[in-house]
Amino acid sequence: MQKGEYGYLQYKRKIETVKSVAFFAVAMAIFLIGYISTGTKKNWFTVLAVVSMLPVAKQITVTVLYYRYKSGTKEVFDRMKAHEKSALCLSDIVITAYDKTFELMHVGIVANTVIGYSEKEKMSEKDGEVYLKNVIEQNGYQGVSVKIYKKEKDYIERLVQMQEHLSKDKDMNKEKAEKNHRLEGKIAQVIKAVSI
Repeated sequence: MQKGEYGYLQYKRKIETVKSVAFFAVAMAIFLIGYISTGTKKNWFTVLAVVSMLPVAKQITVTVLYYRYKSGTKEVFDRMKAHEKSALCLSDIVITAYDKTFELMHVGIVANTVIGYSEKEKMSEKDGEVYLKNVIEQNGYQGVSVKIYKKEKDYIERLVQMQEHLSKDKDMNKEKAEKNHRLEGKIAQVIKAVSI
């Protein structure tokens, strides 16, 4: 499963949990080998086991991070998926800034316009828009507009409107369409890069 697909957060939660258990089991195995073979805790295996707890602690921290977030509801995702036509869409996007977290259940990208939908009531749409726009611009993509919605109906209407506008563009030719598609892909890469 790739970052940006629905269910990615649950998938990563499972993967990171397995990794944490495996790392811990290796550290414990090193300790037990030393203890069983020497009959005491005072040996080099104990030192190695203690030092190996550092990557274990780091891995557990990553695992805990994924337990903080979950995918949006499947029913809402399915309704949004039904309206995806020409837009490049991402799901399960969690962007962490220095002091805030922006959880976007669905993101639609059409040409130089990015919209996002969040089910999180406490998340500030304005802060999310400013942060995401700044990140995209810092990566060299100027003139991109960003809007985040908390109302599903408004988000879906805008997603449909953006796609219809693009399909009715009289100046659209193959070259312009390919240019838009490349831009959408690059913007999606930036968003995925800053997402957990």
